[in-house]
Amino acid sequence: MMWGDLRLKHLNFSKVFLLTLAMTFVASVAISDGDLQYGSKVDRSDLDEASALSPFYMGPEFAFWDVGIRGIFDPEDPVYINIVPSDNEVSENDVRLTPFGDFPAGSQVNKADNDIGKTLTKFGSGTIPLAEPRYLDVNGDKAYSLEDPVYLDINPGKVSSNDVRISNYKGLPAGARVTESDSDNDLPTTTLPVMLSFFNTNGNINNGGFAIYDEGDMVYMDTQYPFYVVTINDVRMSF
Repeated sequence: MMWGDLRLKHLNFSKVFLLTLAMTFVASVAISDGDLQYGSKVDRSDLDEASALSPFYMGPEFAFWDVGIRGIFDPEDPVYINIVPSDNEVSENDVRLTPFGDFPAGSQVNKADNDIGKTLTKFGSGTIPLAEPRYLDVNGDKAYSLEDPVYLDINPGKVSSNDVRISNYKGLPAGARVTESDSDNDLPTTTLPVMLSFFNTNGNINNGGFAIYDEGDMVYMDTQYPFYVVTINDVRMSF
């Protein structure tokens, strides 16, 4: 084989390699596309549909930073997904379910943020009410569907003041608190069995071969079988 043929073969291989690398990069960042916002639901043919999800080492919990009236969950209290519940504090890469200052709902906590290290209170502890993910069955078909908004329902059973919208409802955005004058206030809710899992954006794993949750990983509310796969009706909990 002549040198020119070898060089041409090398150039063709390089082009294929670069194209493959570019396609891999696009696939890896597609799940972070700007249209995939906090509180949005996965629909047919979305960029992240059918992507693999990973379990958390420990089951995350919903908790709040008690900055208002002490011992009471009130509208002043930011709400979080506490990724490591045993630490009882706002930690790096916890997810805000409600805005805090300039940080929007769905943002991950960074170690330089003002809320890092703040004490968290678990829902359902002591006199603090329970809170669980529930949905509003807007069409009355007794099944969870794309049209049904999801809430972190405080004192579960119906939409009530200070509940947190996890998805939007008639122009009322995800991350907003319910107020008494809102159109969804006092409507009945239904239990939504969910599991929180995440998309391992950078693909890093620990020595045991398990995915590591860290900065940039998207958290999902995994709502139905098959679990650990992004499916229609799953809810994006971070961006």
